[in-house]
Amino acid sequence: MPSQPFGNLRRNVAELERQFLNFEKRGDGKYTRHELTQCRAFIAFCHSEVEIYLETMALRAVDRAEKAWQNRGRIVNSAAAMVAYRGTKEVSLPDDPTNQAGRNRFSTIIGGAIAAHRAAVRRNHGIKRKDIAELYIPLGLDPTKFSETLLIQLDKLGSRRGDHVHQSSKVSLPNIRDPFDDEQKDIRFLLAELETFDELAQRVR
Repeated sequence: MPSQPFGNLRRNVAELERQFLNFEKRGDGKYTRHELTQCRAFIAFCHSEVEIYLETMALRAVDRAEKAWQNRGRIVNSAAAMVAYRGTKEVSLPDDPTNQAGRNRFSTIIGGAIAAHRAAVRRNHGIKRKDIAELYIPLGLDPTKFSETLLIQLDKLGSRRGDHVHQSSKVSLPNIRDPFDDEQKDIRFLLAELETFDELAQRVR
């Protein structure tokens, strides 16, 4: 069953389609400047919605790991991965087992790793494969489970968004592909790929 964040993503993208792609498809491919500008906004806002979804699912996994540790003293796989990727690199054993520095205590190391990954997720500003690695590898997600098709689509949307947002309209508008046959179709294909990923993200423990 799709997660609530994925349901939100799907509804928000549908609303963006209604709001920005509210003009007719042109068989000759000759869209007005205003229509191309609306498509440009559609691409940028869809990127934002996908980014929010990916970050939300990562933070949900962080919260589950933290709750398992705080409530039951249980180290789940994602917490162990966060310690491995986000934990302090300098940990020493005490000379006296009853007198250990706070930063070297097991509870401090786990709490610090969880906090560090939560902060990394909140600093995220992208959806390309490097961003996905930053968000999900420290949660222990098996690298072999990532769909190459999904990563390619995320890279493509990330690049298109960058091209349109970081360049003037004079440069970016001529590079917009057909709003329906290309841009909308790619977003819908990405959503289908993310729905499969959603099942994986919900199982991160």
